[in-house]
Amino acid sequence: MELQVVLIFILALLTLTLVGVGVYVILVLKEVRETVQKVNTIIDDVETLTNIVSNPLSIVSGAIKGFKAIKSLKKEE
Repeated sequence: MELQVVLIFILALLTLTLVGVGVYVILVLKEVRETVQKVNTIIDDVETLTNIVSNPLSIVSGAIKGFKAIKSLKKEE
C-alpha cells in the first residue's frame, strides 16, 4: 500500500511540474510572438524609409544620366 501512495505522490509531482513547464512555455511563446511583431513593425518602418530615400535618389540619378546623354549628344555635333 505504501508503494501505491509513493507512486501517486510522484505522479502528482510530475503532473504539477509538467503543467508548470507548459504554462512557462506558453508565456515564452507569447513573448516571442510579441517580439516578432515588434521586429516586423521595425522592418516595415525601415522599408518605408528606404523607399522614401531611394525614390528621390533614383530621380536624381535619372536626371544626371539625362544630362550626360544630352552632353554626349552635344559633343557629337
